[in-house]
Amino acid sequence: MLGRVIPWLFGACFLLLGADTAPGHQDPWGDIHPDVSVVDGRFAVVFNTSLPDKPSEYVEAKPVFRMIFEQDGRLFAPRHALTKKRSHRENGPAGLYGKAVPLGESALFFGAADGTPQGYVLKNKKGELSRVRLAWPEGVTLQLLEDVTASAEGIAMTGKEDREILKFYWFAHDSVGEPEVMTIGATACIYDFPVASNIAYAGGRYWVAYMRPEGEDLKLSLWSWKPGEEKGRVEDLDSPADWNSHLSMAAIGDRLCLAYHWADQYPGVAKIVTVFRKAE
Repeated sequence: MLGRVIPWLFGACFLLLGADTAPGHQDPWGDIHPDVSVVDGRFAVVFNTSLPDKPSEYVEAKPVFRMIFEQDGRLFAPRHALTKKRSHRENGPAGLYGKAVPLGESALFFGAADGTPQGYVLKNKKGELSRVRLAWPEGVTLQLLEDVTASAEGIAMTGKEDREILKFYWFAHDSVGEPEVMTIGATACIYDFPVASNIAYAGGRYWVAYMRPEGEDLKLSLWSWKPGEEKGRVEDLDSPADWNSHLSMAAIGDRLCLAYHWADQYPGVAKIVTVFRKAE
């Protein structure tokens, strides 16, 4: 892992928490928007490349590349081009609603609605549908549902009730009561969207990586929680941090792979940074 933390370059930037919405935002040039998945027992990192001499307004038109890594981070297949085009839906923070969330041989579907999801549709392997209502605590209203994942134990969500704090919500399958709610913490934001990863499950714990403000600087932090614990734990990673980024994470057993794009200035020329570690 890289060994320095990059200062937050915009001291009075619109991306500071609580600031007004910006008139515009620009992604870096270079390698951006990585997405980590598992392919044949290895980590595959797919990303776009945006070229200064070939500007494009849409993600679909940008070249797509991939790198493949062993579970311990050793490079298996170096950077190579893909013929597949990525859809804009794959890359944006919007796109959670309507997405199938796997749960064994079944899948959960959340409706196309803003704010707090009141429930979901469960589709079993026979194609039968049932509606399940979520028991939210009184007074909880999400401004943003960031991510959802499901396991044999329950449903995990991340979201924001205000513009500053990212929270984690846990709906245990064996409970009909309200969810457990834990605070992950303040994150850097692009507009109202937290600069944070999806939820990954590894080593019996749920993991979320995010860019955490600390004074005028940022730190890349890793939050995790195990069902039964009273609160989550946070550790800072020795890797460069930037607010103008996109984070993605995946797990194989007890191994984690985090990928994000990073540039040393705004908007700058970005590269893909990867972090591999054991979940413990």
